[in-house]
Amino acid sequence: MLIAHMICSLLSYVAFLVAFVTGIGFLIQERQLKRKTMGWWFHRLPSLGALDRLNFTAIGVGFWLLSAGMACGVAGMRVWLGRWWMGDSKACFTALLWALYLLLWLVRLRATLRGRRVALLSILTFSLVLFTFLGASWLLPSKHPYL
Repeated sequence: MLIAHMICSLLSYVAFLVAFVTGIGFLIQERQLKRKTMGWWFHRLPSLGALDRLNFTAIGVGFWLLSAGMACGVAGMRVWLGRWWMGDSKACFTALLWALYLLLWLVRLRATLRGRRVALLSILTFSLVLFTFLGASWLLPSKHPYL
């Protein structure tokens, strides 16, 4: 259970990294198109539509992997400690991260937001991924045995 929890969680962070990178690529490509200056990046990046779809796909994959990782973590917690939730800071931030990516994915799925706004939100939300992965264990009291 612990191995599945770790693998799913780490793979979800990789998917969110892909969403972050495609969000940056989208903003770079959009800026070049608006300024009508087709620089070095313009010919190396995919189209805006392709970047938007890749961003959406990465957010969806990351969300489902994070969901699986959280489920394995909660089930493992029940087996190891006899309770479902321990109120750990890393678990709280992961739950917040899960809710934000769910909201972002649903908003993008319903086509309420597209393009630039989703790219900006995926970049902004990735900062919480970094904090959850690195900062929550080091800066806040945490009972997680890794990182």
